[in-house]
Amino acid sequence: MSVTNNFLIIEHKTSHTHYDFYMELEQEIKSWIIPNGLPQQKKEKKIAVQDDPAVKSIKELKSERNFLDSYGRGDTEIWDRGSFTLETNKNIKIIFEADGEKLLGKYLLHVPNWGKWTKKTLWTIEKIS
Repeated sequence: MSVTNNFLIIEHKTSHTHYDFYMELEQEIKSWIIPNGLPQQKKEKKIAVQDDPAVKSIKELKSERNFLDSYGRGDTEIWDRGSFTLETNKNIKIIFEADGEKLLGKYLLHVPNWGKWTKKTLWTIEKIS
């Protein structure tokens, strides 16, 4: 069964510009820090560092312009927002179809074997269609 929720991607301009990716998953916010941008081509993979969300809802983020995350304090700008249809949501595997302005298509977020043994759980995000 598929469920439609919202996502928000914030470009966070710190000494190491990165993207903060927030998803509403079953009335809970999940977040990842993506240091090297989001995949735009099929089969392209990027590292995504699981992070503790600083907010309880995406609505709180829409008005934030300056906040602190694991990479530090810095100016923020909304890079993309939209909805997604959740196809799979397991502890280490999420498949979703994104419908944003920049993030479009089907994506796989998952924890590879090597991602489990780090201080913060490392995921990969891959565009699969």
